[in-house]
Amino acid sequence: MKTMRLFIVFLFLCSLTLSGFAEKTSSLENADSKDSTFTPSGKPTIQLFGNINYNLTQDATKKLGFNITRAYLGYEYQFSKQFLGKVVIDAGRPTSVGTIMVWDSLGNQMFVYDSSKEGSFYTMFLKFAYLEWAPTSKFKILAGSIPLNHFITQEKFWKYRYVAEMFQDRYLKTSSADLGMIAYYKPSSMLGFDFAITNGEGFRFDQDKFGDFKIGAGVDLTLFKNWKNRFYYDFQKGQNSAQPELQQTISFFTGYQWKEKLRIGADLTWRINQNEFITQNTYGYSLFGIYDWNPKWGAMVRFDQIFSNRDLLTSPGWIYQVDGVGVIGGLQFTPIPRIKFSLNYQGFFAYNSVSLFQHNMYLHVEFLW
Repeated sequence: MKTMRLFIVFLFLCSLTLSGFAEKTSSLENADSKDSTFTPSGKPTIQLFGNINYNLTQDATKKLGFNITRAYLGYEYQFSKQFLGKVVIDAGRPTSVGTIMVWDSLGNQMFVYDSSKEGSFYTMFLKFAYLEWAPTSKFKILAGSIPLNHFITQEKFWKYRYVAEMFQDRYLKTSSADLGMIAYYKPSSMLGFDFAITNGEGFRFDQDKFGDFKIGAGVDLTLFKNWKNRFYYDFQKGQNSAQPELQQTISFFTGYQWKEKLRIGADLTWRINQNEFITQNTYGYSLFGIYDWNPKWGAMVRFDQIFSNRDLLTSPGWIYQVDGVGVIGGLQFTPIPRIKFSLNYQGFFAYNSVSLFQHNMYLHVEFLW
């Protein structure tokens, strides 16, 4: 009921905002029609991530592989100065199972790797499909299948998404898109706010039968132009009696950039009642540094650590096998704008006694158009 009341309040506030901006928008659109300098136009968008992977892990059977990890194909159209529409499809395997935890008849716990997958490797599915309304330069609303702002600030600062995801994405599997609405308000160059109500299941699924909603809010604070900070909080509680607890995510990011050479960042996240099961909590952090000694060459290093309350291992679906330490380091070469290559090492040491220390060498590539 609380979630529904918040949703009604959100719709009410949106209606007030819409009515408040309606007259101004109407006058702006009339100005657009008279402004010969504006012409409605559109453009395609393409983004590709690929890599060559050499697996150095002990006893690994698949040593070498070529992979396409992202292929975005989209189109955006600027209907007017206030309205923009965008559709993006993604190519990838929709579902993979991976490591799961099981118990034998005596109650002993063990980990099993399930290699089953659903869908072909490059099934095309809808990632983004939204309409954006920006009546002023300080305020905008996106509705549809929208990009979420869990870790966009961190990702833009990191600039190595084609090499590795941010902490929430990589370890907690937080979706980068969902169906719903998100509003942004930026009163100044230093301060920005965002508020979102979404289904909570991610962009691959429709609203579940229990009518869960996910509500999130964030604050971006930029100090001294080069020091970026973000505070974020979200919560989700469904009506499913099997998963009754309030899942909450709290995160904080801070990053400092010195000229165009050096960037350092720290990303901290705390997830309370993971998957809406009581007392199943995860938390961790990511520390990284990037140095670009010229426009073509750069280097990066990153250290991740994720924990959980490992003494409570009685509920199925728990993510204990993820706990551990991750390290990433490598070089980047940008021969021309919009094309990048990175030769890097990625390792992960899991805290459970079953998983081996993972060692991998990669050659990553990204191009944008």
